[in-house]
Amino acid sequence: MYKLFLCFRYLTRKGIVIFPILAVWLCVSMLIVVYSIMTGFVDRVRDAGKELMGDVVIQSTLAAGFPHYAGLQKSLAKLPCVAASAPVISTYGIMNLPEYQTSAEVQVLGIKPAMQSKVSSFGKSLFWQYRAPLDAARDLRDAAFPLTGKELADYARTKLKTALVIYRRHEKEIRKLKPIKGHGWIADIQRHWQVIAREDYRQAEYHLNRVFRDLRFVEKLAPNAVIENDAALRKTLVPPAPTFTPPAKALRDYPDKQAEPKYGCVVGIDIGLYTRDRFGHYHRPPGVRFSPVILTVVPITLSSTLATPQSHRFQIVDDSRTKVFTVDRHTVYAPFHVVQKMAFMQQQDLLSGGVRPARCSEIEIRVHHDQRQSAVNAARDQIAAAVRRYALKHPGMESTGLTVMTWLQEQSQFIAAVDKERDLITFLLGMMSLVVIVVIFLIFFMIVRDKTRDIGIIKSIGGSEIGVGSIFVLYGFLISSAGSLLGVVTGTLFVIHDNWIHDDILWRIFGITIWNRRVYIFSRIPNQINPQTVVTIAALAVVAGLLGAIIPALIAASRDPVHALRYE
Repeated sequence: MYKLFLCFRYLTRKGIVIFPILAVWLCVSMLIVVYSIMTGFVDRVRDAGKELMGDVVIQSTLAAGFPHYAGLQKSLAKLPCVAASAPVISTYGIMNLPEYQTSAEVQVLGIKPAMQSKVSSFGKSLFWQYRAPLDAARDLRDAAFPLTGKELADYARTKLKTALVIYRRHEKEIRKLKPIKGHGWIADIQRHWQVIAREDYRQAEYHLNRVFRDLRFVEKLAPNAVIENDAALRKTLVPPAPTFTPPAKALRDYPDKQAEPKYGCVVGIDIGLYTRDRFGHYHRPPGVRFSPVILTVVPITLSSTLATPQSHRFQIVDDSRTKVFTVDRHTVYAPFHVVQKMAFMQQQDLLSGGVRPARCSEIEIRVHHDQRQSAVNAARDQIAAAVRRYALKHPGMESTGLTVMTWLQEQSQFIAAVDKERDLITFLLGMMSLVVIVVIFLIFFMIVRDKTRDIGIIKSIGGSEIGVGSIFVLYGFLISSAGSLLGVVTGTLFVIHDNWIHDDILWRIFGITIWNRRVYIFSRIPNQINPQTVVTIAALAVVAGLLGAIIPALIAASRDPVHALRYE
C-alpha cells in the first residue's frame, strides 16, 4: 500500500512530472495522427488500384495481343473460383477535340461496359451514369417518403430555391469586394478574407449546380410513380448497367442525326477538360458533354510493325474517375468492337484461305466471394493452370507470352512505394519518440537523487530493495499511462476531425493549406482509426516509460540506507 501511496504523492506534489507526461502525450498523439492518416492514404490507394482492374489479369507480352480470348473466357467460366471476366483492348493514340482545337496523347481502352463493371469499378467511376444520380438520391434522402414523382420534384425545387438564395447572397458579397491597396499584415489579412469570400461563392455556385442537376434527374420520374424511400429512389435513378450509347438528348447538340457520331466514349476526369477547386469538386462546363472527339490509333501488327493510323469519330457521353491519377489523366474508354477494328485485332480472312482469329490485349477476372489475398493467389494459380492447358490446345497462343498476375502484382511497384513511404515516416517518428525514454530517465534520476533520504527511511523501517525499486517502476507506469491516455484521446479526436481542423481552422483562420485537393487524388483527408494500431502505440509508450524508469529504480534499490539517511 505504501508503494501506491508514495507514487500518487510524487505525482501530485512534484510539478516536474508534467514534463514526462507531456512528452508521452505528444509522442503518442503524433504517432496516432501520422500513422492513421498515412495508413488511410495507403488503404485508399490500394482500394483504387484493386478496383481499377479485376482480381486476376491475363496479359500478353506482345503489343498485338493474343487470340482465342472468347474461348478462353468460356473455359475459365467453368472454374469454381471465377465469378466474371471481361476482355480489354489497350492501345495508344491521339484524342482530338475539334471544337476546342486541342489534342492529347491518350491510352485508348476498348471495353464492354456491362462486362467490365462486373470485374472492376468502371460503372461506379462514371459521373453521369452513376455518381450524379447517386448524389441526387443522397441529397433528397431527407424528403418525407413515400412520395410521388411530382411531389419529389416539388421538394427538389424547394431545395433549389434555398440554394439560389444562398448563392445570390454570396454573389452580392463578391460584388462588394474592392481591391486591397498597400502592404503589410493588415492588408494580407484583408486579402485572405476576400479569398475566403470567393471560395464561399464558388461553393455556393457548386451547390446550386448540384441541386439543379438533382432536379433534372427527378423530373425524369413518372409523376404518379410512388417512391417508398431513398433506397428505392437510388435504385430508380442509377442505371443498372453503364453504356456507351449516347442518350436521345445528345442529338440537340448536332444539326441532324447524320451529323451525330454513332458511338460514344468516356474520358478520364483529369484529362484536362474540367477544373478542380480547392475542395476537390470538379466543375464540368455544360458544352463538354456530347462534344465530338476524334480518336486516332496506330495499330501494331503481329510482326511488331506499325500499320496505317486509324481514326474514328466519337462523342463524349461521360467521364470516369478511378482515383488513380495516371489512369484518369491519360485514358479514354470506347466500345470494344470499334477499338478492335481500329487496332486491326478483329477476325480477318487471310489470302491463303484461312482465318486469323480476333485478339485482345488482356482478360480481367473477378474471383468468387473470398477477397483475401491468399484466396486471390490460390485463384490465380488455378487460372494460370487453366490458361496453360487451353494454350496447348490452340496453336499460336503459346508464342504470345501470356502471363497471369493478381492485381497486387500488377500494381506492386506503385503500391510498394506508398507502403515504404508510410513505413519510413512512421519509423522516423518512432525514433524521435525515443526521447520519451530519455526524458523519463533524466527526471526520475533527479527524483531519486532528491528523495535519497526518503529511500533511506523506507529501507530503515524494513523496506526491501525490490519494494523500493518497484515504487519508481510503478511511478513510471503511471506517468506513461497518463500520457498515453491523453495521447490516445487527443490523437483520435484529431484524426476524426482532421478535415474540419484543416478547412475551418488552418485555412479559414490562418490561410494555411496542407492538403491541396487540386493535387491529391482524394478530396478528403483520411480519417480512419484502427483500434489495434492505437492500442499498440499506447502499449509501446507504456513500455518506453517503464524502460526509462528501470535504471533510476535500480539506483534507488541499491542505495545503502545508512548513507541515504546522511545524504544532504
